[in-house]
Amino acid sequence: MTDRSRRRLIAWMAAMALGGTAVGAEASTQSFSIQIVGGRVKGEETLKVRKGDQVRVSLTSDQPMMLHLHGYEIEAKVEPPAPTLLAFKADLAGRFPVHVHTHGAGNHRAVLFIEVHP
Repeated sequence: MTDRSRRRLIAWMAAMALGGTAVGAEASTQSFSIQIVGGRVKGEETLKVRKGDQVRVSLTSDQPMMLHLHGYEIEAKVEPPAPTLLAFKADLAGRFPVHVHTHGAGNHRAVLFIEVHP
């Protein structure tokens, strides 16, 4: 291994240890379109993004509801038939539920999860 290769490897390992991303990996915009029918997501229930990404989730539902993205403390009021945009920068890593906020039974029921990978 050359001195130059060794220095690059050490720099890359230090960046990874500090929570950085690999060389060449850049944050991007991740867009999703989610349809909720009968209180359930049609299709994939877990959205996966990388830390640093701009996330845009267009939500539609067949019934009015208030959604809450835990961890990011973002609320979105969904009123059919218009789509509602949930947008944020994924700056916290982890698995975050999107709950329906209602009164009575079913309050805080997760309908969707957003996973933010380091």
